Amino acid sequence: MKEEWNILQVLRHSRHDWLNVIQLIKGNLALKKYERVDEIIQEVVNLTQHESKLSNLNIPTFASEILVFNWGNGHHFQLEFEVIGEPQNLNMFEEHLLKWFDQFSRVLNESCEQYGENHVLLTIELLEDDLPRFTFDFNGVLVQDEEIKKIVANENSRNEQMVLVESYISKEEFYVTFKLQA
Repeated sequence: MKEEWNILQVLRHSRHDWLNVIQLIKGNLALKKYERVDEIIQEVVNLTQHESKLSNLNIPTFASEILVFNWGNGHHFQLEFEVIGEPQNLNMFEEHLLKWFDQFSRVLNESCEQYGENHVLLTIELLEDDLPRFTFDFNGVLVQDEEIKKIVANENSRNEQMVLVESYISKEEFYVTFKLQA
């Protein structure tokens, strides 16, 4: 974890996020856009369900890093996440996931356009009949796609627990999928 957050900082950022949601709802109610209010509420419900699933994967340091990622300064991309399937115990993978994500996010931050609208969706798939998968899906502008290609191709950055399943990398988008194996 790059920055340690104390409880007051976490509460301050969380309160700020919730006030933004309340202001969105209040503004759309004033404009009588009731369908949009329903959409915002559903988005919040979905987000909290994904947060709950992430928190139940028994990878507390990695989960914390993901949950507070957008609160940090100096990131040139926004991170969203979703957890598909029922929570599993991924504790044995946490150290390697955290190390890889730290390297990956640092390289991506240096590689994407500083003031662009850069977005990463992390999808964690936990399907009963398959090994856990982590997909990083980027949309935005990369000024150095070669650096992303290097970290994805470098088996030493992943280790034996993270097997590359598929990847596609261009200047405007990329996706990378890893399977976790013991």
